[in-house]
Amino acid sequence: MEQNFQNPQIFDLEIPDFNDLKLTAVSPKYLQIILLNISLFSLFLIGAVSVVFYFFYFNLSKLQFWAIIIGIFLLIIFLFLNSLVGFKFRKYAVREKDLVYQHGWLKRTLIIVPFNRIQHIKVEQGWFSKLLNLKSVSVFTAGVNGGDVSINGLPEDIAEGINLLIRKSISKEKTEDGGEA
Repeated sequence: MEQNFQNPQIFDLEIPDFNDLKLTAVSPKYLQIILLNISLFSLFLIGAVSVVFYFFYFNLSKLQFWAIIIGIFLLIIFLFLNSLVGFKFRKYAVREKDLVYQHGWLKRTLIIVPFNRIQHIKVEQGWFSKLLNLKSVSVFTAGVNGGDVSINGLPEDIAEGINLLIRKSISKEKTEDGGEA
């Protein structure tokens, strides 16, 4: 039995260039939600450490006590600075056949999810997001490693528009393939 297998090389010019992609920043209001979450976490952390110190203070030297206090203080500062600096790198793009999301400032991640790989889509809105008129769009793929994407901090109309566009695209592909919409 003869097999006719071919695997031609793709030249650099044929690979799409994502550096020219125009990404849109998420809503600046979403930074308020991030900072609120970090503030609540910081208060919980300070409260928990205070309770631990109240019950176990006698077992710590002054050096250990101050090392823990300074460590927690530096951790809280790092969380705030990381969120502030990293926020400007949270961007997305919706193209004809895929959804693109970028995040991270120390390690920049660009995730591209083709619409035909999406299993389902979810639009969410938390209580604070509702006050700020923001929603989150999450798309889930069948892939195991990093195929799922959640874009938080989208204005309500844009989140619903993305949801509608993806659903229409998936429905259109199913009818073109002869399946049910």
